[in-house]
Amino acid sequence: MKIRLIVFYLYSGMCFCQISDTINRAYVAVQNYDIDPLTIKKVEVTNISDYVGSYHFGESEGESDLEIIYSNDRLFARIEYSDWENDTWVAKSVRQSIEYSNGVVSIDKAFYELYKCTETSYLTLNQGVKGLGSSYVEEEEGKICRYVQFNPNTSIIIPKGQYPEASFVKLSVDDLEQYTKSDLKIIRNEIYARSGYVFREGGTMNRYFLKQQWYKTVEKRNEINLSEIEEYNVNLILKIEQNQ
Repeated sequence: MKIRLIVFYLYSGMCFCQISDTINRAYVAVQNYDIDPLTIKKVEVTNISDYVGSYHFGESEGESDLEIIYSNDRLFARIEYSDWENDTWVAKSVRQSIEYSNGVVSIDKAFYELYKCTETSYLTLNQGVKGLGSSYVEEEEGKICRYVQFNPNTSIIIPKGQYPEASFVKLSVDDLEQYTKSDLKIIRNEIYARSGYVFREGGTMNRYFLKQQWYKTVEKRNEINLSEIEEYNVNLILKIEQNQ
């Protein structure tokens, strides 16, 4: 019995030392912007759609925005950033792999949970604002430091329609294999419809999109300009349609 008590006391002492030597820290986007860790709290119950939004990372030349949308039971993510090319800044967009499981999202092998501001702090971090939180532990001068990086969620413009992902990221064959030929035709033409394309009067696509409240036509067809992402997806979908 005495041995057991001694072991218990030693174990308790070790736990106490570990807790007392642990420092909790939090910051916004980069370590230069510290916040009180007590002002953010992990959201215990989440839905997959709660992660939709735009999240800012980094500062200065290392700035980027992680944008996430939810469509057709899936999350789609991309990184928006600027790169210096030929003496000018060029806007770029790169798709990121993203998975959701049990309240955690995995983005390009990094894990994030949903956090919420419990009180107003650090400039525009208002109470109730939600964001991505990633945590890690480091040892500093013999003490354990637990860091939480908080990236607040800002508004995001989601492309209109039933398949917004076709104007958001470059799709893959795997993304599209679940759809029928009729579905693919709608996905492809929805890309044009978002830009106000005027379909042949009385045609199938004309009748379909006139029923969509968001659909607005432009006067001249030659004013339609597709993005690089949209052109890529149109060509990919055409190839798949031809092989079906």
